[in-house]
Amino acid sequence: MVSRNDLERLDAIILALMCKKMSEDETMDKDVRAQARRFKDEWIELQDSEVPQKGNGKQFGQIAEQVSDIKARMVEFLLPWI
Repeated sequence: MVSRNDLERLDAIILALMCKKMSEDETMDKDVRAQARRFKDEWIELQDSEVPQKGNGKQFGQIAEQVSDIKARMVEFLLPWI
C-alpha cells in the first residue's frame, strides 16, 4: 500500500502522469476519470504558462505556489486509488 508520504515525495509531474493514466483507464468510474483528466489538463496548462523572467522572484513564487497547490490536490485525489 502506498502512503500519503510516498505520494508527497513524488514529483508533481509523476503525479500528473498517474492522473493521465487514470483518465485513460476504462475500468475506472466515469467521474473519477473525468477528475483525473482535469488534473492532467490543469498540470499541462500550468507547464505551458509563461516562464518567469530572470530575477522576477514574485512571479516565480506564484508558479511555485501553484505547483504546490496542484500537487497537494493530486495527492488527495490519488491516495484512495493507489
